[in-house]
Amino acid sequence: MQAWKNWFFEQGPEIVVSLASALIILGVGFLAARLASRVLKRALSRGKIGQEKMLIGLICKAARAVVVILAAIIALEKIGVSVAPFIAGLGVSSLVFGFAFKDTLSNFASGLLLIIYRPFRIGDLVDVAGTMGTVEELSIVNTRLKSLEGPIIYLPNSAVWGAKVTNLTRSTIRRTIFEVGIDYGDDIGTAFRVIEKVVADDARILQDPAPFVRLSGLGDSSVNFQIFVYAQPGDFGSLLNDFYARLKPALEAEEISIPFPQQDIHMIGPSAGA
Repeated sequence: MQAWKNWFFEQGPEIVVSLASALIILGVGFLAARLASRVLKRALSRGKIGQEKMLIGLICKAARAVVVILAAIIALEKIGVSVAPFIAGLGVSSLVFGFAFKDTLSNFASGLLLIIYRPFRIGDLVDVAGTMGTVEELSIVNTRLKSLEGPIIYLPNSAVWGAKVTNLTRSTIRRTIFEVGIDYGDDIGTAFRVIEKVVADDARILQDPAPFVRLSGLGDSSVNFQIFVYAQPGDFGSLLNDFYARLKPALEAEEISIPFPQQDIHMIGPSAGA
């Protein structure tokens, strides 16, 4: 017991000072990492890559991580923990870490490829293999999207890089196909003229590329038309919302009906009853 007391009074103050110094170094390291990230972000935003928010964000995160790691190494040295054997053993253990964190490394590599080839930027509306949303952030391991419905979606970078990415923001025009059917007894020529007039009267529909209407087929209950139109990305949503609302009254004004599905049933043999 006396030996423990002697050790405590002899070594205790030195250990407490070392621990306090290590904690202070860690705290200063975290503050320095945040400060370095902010300064670096401000400097990069004013440079040639000021518009590359994804690249700036990744560089700032990497710089913050480097500062924290350096502070941790200094803090460990302060309390007498040598990191030299750990660093020397990294070469031997790298293979083990490679297998253990292969998914993380794959996401990191995919994130670098996304930054290099830049299929999208922060704020772009994209469709990643059926998942649509606005790009909010590209981190080391995942891409964050905000879906049109509101929820936040996190996609692994490896899944984004290996998927079909459709960037809707970068498109200069967007095409859609409207479909409508008329009754078999209605005049096809009149229907053509009505549809073409509705298209021509809509200022949101571009004339280059030119829209066109075609007779697409003879259905079970209707004669079917397809209407190919192009619009600016900013007008695309509103065009989808109200085109049919304007087309239907225009057809009805010319006494052209839009039939609902129907079937004719033919009875074979004597009917039952009287």
